Amino acid sequence: MNKQTFEQNDLFYTKNIVDPLFNNIWLIGSKKTKNAILLDAPPDINNIKKFLINNNQWNINSIFITHNHYDHIDGLKDIISFLNKEIIIWIGINDSDKLKELKINPKYIKYYENSKQYKLNQTIIQFISTPGHTPGSTCILIEDNLFSGDTLFPGGPGRTQDSKSFKILIDNIEKKLLNLSEHIIVHPGHGNDTTIKNSLNEFQIFKSKNLNIDNLSGNITWQ
Repeated sequence: MNKQTFEQNDLFYTKNIVDPLFNNIWLIGSKKTKNAILLDAPPDINNIKKFLINNNQWNINSIFITHNHYDHIDGLKDIISFLNKEIIIWIGINDSDKLKELKINPKYIKYYENSKQYKLNQTIIQFISTPGHTPGSTCILIEDNLFSGDTLFPGGPGRTQDSKSFKILIDNIEKKLLNLSEHIIVHPGHGNDTTIKNSLNEFQIFKSKNLNIDNLSGNITWQ
């Protein structure tokens, strides 16, 4: 479940763990076309360069940002410069102000909300809007793999700033993620993988407590 590299049908998946917060970044490519995408852009450019050099057989043409916190996005300019080509940046529209700060050319920005899916060769990539951790947080579903950013982890949801955000996050997790197939593997933005089945079981324990969630926020665990 926590493999660094695996294949599924036409796609090749490989993960690297980088600073500043043990971020998981993924390179996912079509074995047939060699076209590829990168998931998230932490600022650890030296390690990311090594990762990209070791995988230089892939033609990366898009970067998908799960949310706009610095440890997932601040490496964008350096990565684009290193790749030295036109790269499309995908992001949730409500997280996109960060791209202005990073001075990303609007010509190369696309919003998940304007296209609910993307194709890597013939494989459909689905975008699932899951605000809560940030207003524009988005999970990315590829085959049997859910890349959840900081929305869902083993043992609990992502951190939230206030109770309103926590309620929004919980609602999105319950209605948009936990109703996916139980066998789907969840790959969070940090740490180890889990499955929808495990997450659903953990969430049911949380719900059984009948907690008043009106004042809950921060780092919350299911158990």
